[in-house]
Amino acid sequence: MGPELGELAAEVARLSDIAALNNLIDRYLAGLDEGLAEGSSGFDEAWAASLFTEDVELLFPVGSHQGLAGADGFLREIMERWSRTHHHGSLASVEPDGDRAAISWSLIASHVHFGSPAPPQPSAYFQIGGRFTGVARRTADGWRFARLRLRIVWSTGSPPGGVTEVDARTLEALDPLH
Repeated sequence: MGPELGELAAEVARLSDIAALNNLIDRYLAGLDEGLAEGSSGFDEAWAASLFTEDVELLFPVGSHQGLAGADGFLREIMERWSRTHHHGSLASVEPDGDRAAISWSLIASHVHFGSPAPPQPSAYFQIGGRFTGVARRTADGWRFARLRLRIVWSTGSPPGGVTEVDARTLEALDPLH
């Protein structure tokens, strides 16, 4: 029964890592939608530290950022372009390998323009469909994103003012481990 017990423990540890990585993804997406809500403490240093490694690399259609310092402000600046948002992620592909994991998931993100009426009235919005890919690392505080890249596949509606182009690297096929 010894080897079987060891195999079971290894499988439980793998499944625990997968659950923790999926929780990380869920917290990130929920944080994007809740970060600017009244009474929220989102988009601050504590929020960023709960999600990202010290050397995180973020590559998004509207810009890139390297390092934990300033990651909160980088994401706040992106999200402040909208009155409200709704980010819906698919079931993630999570491949833990020791203290690193390749991650990816599909995304549909709806961004409501300022001045749009509240539901049930129709909103003026910008919507994208794309795919996040990246790498997470196990830290002393749990799993954190070390790299996140968003590749846009489609969009509809009006982009926010001031956004006239996207980073071409976000339109290319991506390798989640590099």
